[in-house]
Amino acid sequence: MSKMRRTFLGLIVVAMIAGACGGGAAAPNELVATKKAPASLAADDAAWKDAASILVKTTVIEGSKAKQDVEVKAQALYSDSDVWFRFEWADATESVSRAWEYDGAKWKSSGNEDRFALYWEITPIDKFQTRTCAALCHNPVSDPIDKWYMITPGLADRADNWHWKAARTNAVGQADDKYLTGVLSDPKDIESANKGDAKDKGGTADNKTKDGTGPEKMQDPSKKPSAGSPFILASEAVALDASKFKAGDKVARELLAPWVGSRGDIEVKGAYAGGKWTVVFHRKLDTGHDDDVKFITGKTYPFGVSVFDNAGGANHTVSGDVLTLKFK
Repeated sequence: MSKMRRTFLGLIVVAMIAGACGGGAAAPNELVATKKAPASLAADDAAWKDAASILVKTTVIEGSKAKQDVEVKAQALYSDSDVWFRFEWADATESVSRAWEYDGAKWKSSGNEDRFALYWEITPIDKFQTRTCAALCHNPVSDPIDKWYMITPGLADRADNWHWKAARTNAVGQADDKYLTGVLSDPKDIESANKGDAKDKGGTADNKTKDGTGPEKMQDPSKKPSAGSPFILASEAVALDASKFKAGDKVARELLAPWVGSRGDIEVKGAYAGGKWTVVFHRKLDTGHDDDVKFITGKTYPFGVSVFDNAGGANHTVSGDVLTLKFK
C-alpha cells in the first residue's frame, strides 16, 4: 500500500473517531446548547437566530387518541448560571380552554389544553440513557396503548418532569415542575408516582363546588382579567353569582396562581401564532433543590419529549429516539 493511500485512510479513521466522540458535527438527536443569554423569553429574541437546532420526531402510540405524529424544532442556550430552551411545533388549533359550560340549568365540564413535557434524570435511572421516556412510562411506541405500563425507577431514583400546560401554567408564566419516583402513594394508581416539587404556596387549584357539579368562583366583574380570557387568577376570583350566567356561558375550571418554591423554578412563555406553538423555558442550571436535575456544563444529558394536542393522560406523542443535551 502506498504511503499516500495509508495517510488518506488514516485521516478517514481519525475523522470517524472524532465524529463518534463529538469532535465533529452534532449527531441528529444531539441538542447543542450555545453559550449566549437571550434578553427575554420572546420566541423571536435575537439570541435564537444563530442557535443550533434539531428536529425531534414524536410518534403516536397505537390506540392513543393523539391525532398525528408531531415534529418539534428544539434549541438551547445557556450562561454561567442559567439555561434556556426553545421548542416550536405545528398545531392546527390553539387549545387553552378547560371550562365549566352552563346549559341554562346545570354545568358540565368541557375543553382541554395543549401541553408539552420533558423528562430528565435527577439520579441515574436504569435504561434511561438508551430509552429515555420509554424507560419511565411506555413500552416501545410500536405497542398499542392497552399494553403500556409504567416502568417506575428504583425507589431511590428520581426523574425531573417539566410540564408546560397551555391553560393551567402558561398564563402565570411557568411550567409545572414535577418529579417521578418509584414510590406509589396509591398502589392502585400508577400516576401516583408522579409528584409535584415542594412548594411554599400558590399553583393551580380546582374551581368547583364541594359536590363537584359546577364552578365555585368566577372572575371578579369589577376587574379586567389580568391573565386574559378564558383564565381566572385566584387573586381575582369571587363567589359565583349564578344570576349572571346564561346558556352557553363558560367559566374556567381552574384558578391560577404562580407557584412559590421549588415547583415554580421553571419560567416559561408560550405563544401561539401562524398555526404553531413556540414555548421558551428558562431555569437556573442548579436550582439547589434535590427534586430538580442539576446541569453541569461539561456533561451530556439524555432527555425525552412528549406533545399533547388538546388532550391529557396517555393521549400524547412521544420521542422514540434518545435525545441528548450537550453544552458547547
